[in-house]
Amino acid sequence: MRRPGWILAGLLLLCGCAPAGASPTALAPVDAAAAEATAIIQRAQATAMVLQAQIQATQLIQNANAPTATPVLPAPASASAAPATPIPKTGQQTATPLSAVSPPPTPAQTVEGESAAEEDESAVELVGVSVGTESGLIMVQFRAPPAVARQWQQGNVHLTDEASGAIYNEVPVAPIIGPLFARPKQAGQLGYVMFVNPGNSLREGALVTVVLGKFTQEHVTVK
Repeated sequence: MRRPGWILAGLLLLCGCAPAGASPTALAPVDAAAAEATAIIQRAQATAMVLQAQIQATQLIQNANAPTATPVLPAPASASAAPATPIPKTGQQTATPLSAVSPPPTPAQTVEGESAAEEDESAVELVGVSVGTESGLIMVQFRAPPAVARQWQQGNVHLTDEASGAIYNEVPVAPIIGPLFARPKQAGQLGYVMFVNPGNSLREGALVTVVLGKFTQEHVTVK
């Protein structure tokens, strides 16, 4: 590596080389002292320059040996990426389409719905309760509005033997038919639900209480 000329001059001054034509013995004491002081200052400056040159050379060597860093380029935006949602400016509000907002039901609509449900419950008619000794099943036949019968399921339908207090609420499930529970599909149609009668414990002539959802009828004679 080519060193600048000022570094070579500094090295010569550091080695104690006096300027050409100067002789310490030929100078007066004051001039000799001034020359010595000048030489000391020059040697100090040369030392500082040499140290600075060494530091710069070390940095150059380290930079030359260091691996070149590969610049990281940003990933290109995908053509199928969804467009960015624009951010509204300060004070600007985005409008919501009226079709996306469903108004809450008014108190009048709620009361009207409850009244209609009560009227439907009053339209339930219990046709009869019968038992089959060979099948070991109890059949409850009824007529009810389809909207009301759809709310009936195992868990809110049962009958109770008023004499013994036994509750019959298990709806049998046939392999192909499924639960033996036929709900009316239209007004006036007859429906039924069957319960398991274990050991034929419930017999003809017994009085039972039938519960179908919110509908309850007591003192029904089993046939």
